[in-house]
Amino acid sequence: MKLLNSQPLVVDKGLAVILGLNEALVLQQIHYWLEINKKNKRNFHEGRYWTYNTLKDWQKEFPFWSLSTIKRILKKLREKKLIEVDNFNIYQMDRTLWYTINYEEVDKLYADEEGRVWEEKNMDGGAQNSQAISSKEASPKVQAEPMERLKKASAIPENTTKISTEISISSINQSQKMEDGQRKNNLSLKFKEKYERIIDKCELYALDEKYRQAVAHAIRLLVLDVERKGYIKLADSHIPASVVERDMERLNFFVVEHAVNRFKEASRIQRISNPLGYLKVLIYNAIHELEIYMDARLRYERLIS
Repeated sequence: MKLLNSQPLVVDKGLAVILGLNEALVLQQIHYWLEINKKNKRNFHEGRYWTYNTLKDWQKEFPFWSLSTIKRILKKLREKKLIEVDNFNIYQMDRTLWYTINYEEVDKLYADEEGRVWEEKNMDGGAQNSQAISSKEASPKVQAEPMERLKKASAIPENTTKISTEISISSINQSQKMEDGQRKNNLSLKFKEKYERIIDKCELYALDEKYRQAVAHAIRLLVLDVERKGYIKLADSHIPASVVERDMERLNFFVVEHAVNRFKEASRIQRISNPLGYLKVLIYNAIHELEIYMDARLRYERLIS
C-alpha cells in the first residue's frame, strides 16, 4: 500500500521558513487559483485576477484545519498585506470574499529576508570573503523571483479533481530540487551575458571587499527586474524597464563606488531594514548622480561652460 495515492500539497520551502508553513500553504493555494483564472481569463477586476471562496470552501481544500485556524491564517496574510480581500459578487446578500495576492509585498518579503541574511554575514564584520574575488566569483547564484517560486511549487494539477489532504516533505524536497535545477537557466542567455558584461565593467575587485558580493547581487536584481517586469519600482518611482536597461549600460566602477559610499554614509545615521534593496536603488541613482556631480565640478573649475 502506497502512503500517497494522489498528488500532495506542496509549498516552497524558503517561503515556509520566512512566513510559516500554514501561511505559505494558503498563499500557494491562492496563487494556484489565480493562475487558473488568469489562464482562463476570468475573474479579472481592477487590473488583477481574483479567486473567491467561503471559509467552508477553504476548509474543503485544507480539511486538516478547523475553520478558526483558516480564519486566523487568512487574517495574518491580510495583516502582512500579502493578500487583498474584496467583494465582486453580483448580489449584495452574497458575502463570499474574493482574494488576490499582492506580489509586490511577496517580493519585499523575500528581499527583506535576503537583506537580513546578507546583513548578518557582512555588516557586522563577519564577512568570510577574505580573498579578492573576480567578476565571475562576485556573481551570486541566481535565485527565483517570488512569483516564480510560487509557480514552481504548484499546488494541485489542473486535471486533478480530488484534493489530497497529505503534506509530503518528500514532495517539498522534490520541488526544491526541481527549483535548484532550474535556477541556472533563470536568466536568458542575453541577460546573463549582459549581467556578466556589466560586472566586468564595474571592476568589483577594486571595491571594498565587504561590499563586493552585495553590489554584484544588487546588480543581478536590477538585471532580473529588466527581464521580467514592464516597470521597475525603485523607491517611490516606477521606471520603464527599457529606460533602466539603457541606463545600466553606463554602470562602471566609479558609479558603484559612489553608491557604496552613499550606503556607508546612510548606514552611519540610520538602521537600514533592507540593505540589499536600498543598495540596488543607490546603484541606479548613482548613474545619474555621478553625471550631475561631474558636470557641476567641471563647471566650477570652468572646464566647461
